[in-house]
Amino acid sequence: MTSPDAVEVTDDDLAEERLSGRSSEARAARTQRMIRAAIELAGQGGYEAVQVREVAARAKVALATFYRYYPSKKQLLLAAVQSEMAKLSEDVDARRPRGATPQARAGEVFARAFHAMIKDPGFAHAALSVRQSPVPFGAHEERTPPVGHDNTFVDIAAAAAWGADHEVTAAEYLALHMVESLWIGCTVDWLNSRLTADAAEQRIRLAAEKLLG
Repeated sequence: MTSPDAVEVTDDDLAEERLSGRSSEARAARTQRMIRAAIELAGQGGYEAVQVREVAARAKVALATFYRYYPSKKQLLLAAVQSEMAKLSEDVDARRPRGATPQARAGEVFARAFHAMIKDPGFAHAALSVRQSPVPFGAHEERTPPVGHDNTFVDIAAAAAWGADHEVTAAEYLALHMVESLWIGCTVDWLNSRLTADAAEQRIRLAAEKLLG
């Protein structure tokens, strides 16, 4: 017989307890809450709106916990960028680009990514602020350039262009990186009102057509 003073434990209560512990599932849930909070704040005011204390409060984690996962706001926003890249990859898998040529299919991937920036200019501002801002002068002397092809954006475009089984050549990677650089420049120019969205997309698609053709 149940005591009249007993508190009913619901499935939601059990789920909350499971996701607030030390399991890998709980750690993943905290990571996603922090990333989601960063994206929401960025959407409201760009890079400056993403404040660590506010992220921790929204994600319901202690400040010390936040810093165990992400040493800085920059690292959190880079993780948010990777999360959005994963969504782009899923979208490309679900809706394969239908261009008749590899360059058209790659151009479609870059165009979709730009459309995502248009929908959330605040996040676009935050993402490009952490990814493209130069490091403090002289700090580059202490940094080692990355080796290999680990650029998620470029890899997504390559798979869409030639298929997952295609062995991407060094020349093809170089061309894709050049398109990515132009994509970044066009997105920044759009954010700064130096280009309309239509003009930016036209340049992005033309770059893919010319460089990958």
